[in-house]
Amino acid sequence: MKKIFFVFIALFFLVVVSLLVFAQIGSAEINEDSSNDSLSQSSSEEIPDTIYKYVLDIAEKKGVHPTEISSVEEVDFESLPQDIDIQNVADTNLAIYEISYEEGGAQDQIYVITYAVEKLETQSDIIIGQDKRQFLNFGYAGEMFNTGFLKTATEVETSLEKGYIMTRPGSITAISTNLEISKAAEESYIEIIVYVNGERFRFGNLISAEIVGVKKDYDIQSKGIADFEAGDVISVKIVGEGNISWKDVITLVEITTTN
Repeated sequence: MKKIFFVFIALFFLVVVSLLVFAQIGSAEINEDSSNDSLSQSSSEEIPDTIYKYVLDIAEKKGVHPTEISSVEEVDFESLPQDIDIQNVADTNLAIYEISYEEGGAQDQIYVITYAVEKLETQSDIIIGQDKRQFLNFGYAGEMFNTGFLKTATEVETSLEKGYIMTRPGSITAISTNLEISKAAEESYIEIIVYVNGERFRFGNLISAEIVGVKKDYDIQSKGIADFEAGDVISVKIVGEGNISWKDVITLVEITTTN
């Protein structure tokens, strides 16, 4: 029965490092007899030598010794074998290699599915330039009344001047809050406000305080609207309207950066 191994290399620079390492390995380390030497020569005519050695190394880690391999071929995405069923995956940066080998006197194949190194070299922005999301943790353990700034994950209370310092430019793209209303009042609410450099952003959470109990709210928005620059300070303030009180506030602010 054919076996399929999926090998996804998540970062482009890891692929490059792997290629540099394998490029320095002598053919004697990959091919241990004359029959395997001929395999390397025939395969390298169609597949770059560095890629060929890389695929062979993956196969060996999966239990297929290079001396057992008879051929290595790149599979065309337009004519995938029935053994391979790939759904919702674009072929933009993928390559599939079929490795034919002999086991117990019978021919068999395995498939190595990985990022296509040559395509990554020309489309590296797809991997390197992708958005990165992080979460800033704010909160307050205990009872609160009227108004106050939330604390960071290090238990330091923020203010108009104190908060998380941004190391890269980006956008605030989401905010969520969970808290418990301990004293409620009609037509009352709690507002969670995000500040950047002491200035209020028109983005936050709004929670009704008309009923006692645990409440939550979350909001998202596209990047490019609530932007910030490297060095900006982000803090969070909570304001209650009405004769109310609340406790145990947990707020997450999502930021999205592109470098």
